[in-house]
Amino acid sequence: MSRQWRSDDTEKWTYGFGNGSDGDLTISSNTTETVIDSSCSGTAGSTSLSATNASFAVGQFIIIHQTRGTGVGQWELAKIAAYTAGTITTDKNLQLTYTDSGASQAQVRVLKQHNNVTINSGVTYTAKAWDGNVGGLIGWFAKGKTTVNGTITTLGRGFRASTEYKNQNGPVETDKGEGSGTDTFGTTEGRTANGNGGGGGGSAGSDGGIYGSGGASGGSKTAGSDGYNDGYSTALGGSAVWGSYGSTVTLGGGAGGRVSADAGDAGSEGTNGSGLLFVFAKNIIVTGSITLNSTNGDLTGDSSTYSAGAGGAGSAMFWGETIALGTSLITANGGQAKGSSKFGGNGGIVARYSTSFTGTTSPTTDSVQDLSLRKLRGGAAALVGFLAT
Repeated sequence: MSRQWRSDDTEKWTYGFGNGSDGDLTISSNTTETVIDSSCSGTAGSTSLSATNASFAVGQFIIIHQTRGTGVGQWELAKIAAYTAGTITTDKNLQLTYTDSGASQAQVRVLKQHNNVTINSGVTYTAKAWDGNVGGLIGWFAKGKTTVNGTITTLGRGFRASTEYKNQNGPVETDKGEGSGTDTFGTTEGRTANGNGGGGGGSAGSDGGIYGSGGASGGSKTAGSDGYNDGYSTALGGSAVWGSYGSTVTLGGGAGGRVSADAGDAGSEGTNGSGLLFVFAKNIIVTGSITLNSTNGDLTGDSSTYSAGAGGAGSAMFWGETIALGTSLITANGGQAKGSSKFGGNGGIVARYSTSFTGTTSPTTDSVQDLSLRKLRGGAAALVGFLAT
């Protein structure tokens, strides 16, 4: 098990909820999170992580995430011991190997260490969008309280939907949605899924023909729906990418490309997947909303046979002593494709707590009590007790 601050980790996370060195954070107007991040690569057992950003600094907490390709969805926490141009040195050995070459993308980003985090009522705090190398993740540490009175959203910040469309004159196939697989986004056509990215639609008909299939939906914790089929092989929905209690998790998959029912129609739009939220805070209170859904495909386009898919939802990880998520304030539901039975995959919501957890969410939160999740108190004696859990 990688270093994720869990009692079953191979090596424990010993820094609690951070030292508050980044002060209080109050979001008082609509804001997209400012991120210190980079593509990265590193080998398990090493303290060296290749990454380039002049803002990396000693003492920062980082999250390392294999976003696509080999080892997809794995992640761990680390602390920067040193940084020189192009290389982060972590204070402890990496637990896993991260690859950033070819069709595999790994990223590292700083999780700031705040005292308290407050999202004010009436404002929205938004994740940075995934751009093919970095992004799609929002998060922080808080040694005190995180209070969400406004809105946090990762809507559409995950893997990108195919923008390709073709008319029904076949045989043709469209691009796959971006996803956790190794197919290159924007250039790989076909009806098979791209990991959790939806497969592209296609048509076998000639001019005036009726045979085709719509774009498929992206996956998340659950798989996305296949595309509609009307006599041509079905575009396959994006797969599920999920480990127990979020031990592996990645961005919601993008929808596959679409075809049009007639030569003059531009086709209907699929949607992006959504991103990830990581909150490590002593106390977490939600009275506003957290939106991890993906948006619907174009439900007003041409016939369902040639419709767009929908993206996969995002996911959220809450780590704290006390966690109060409210009643029906957090949603991680896949968007709807054209038709009542086609959807992007639902995301996951995880709450690991040491003292108390309350809340109802959609989908239902995976909650587990873990006594290793507590702020260290009492000096060396407390540390010994912490490491023993």
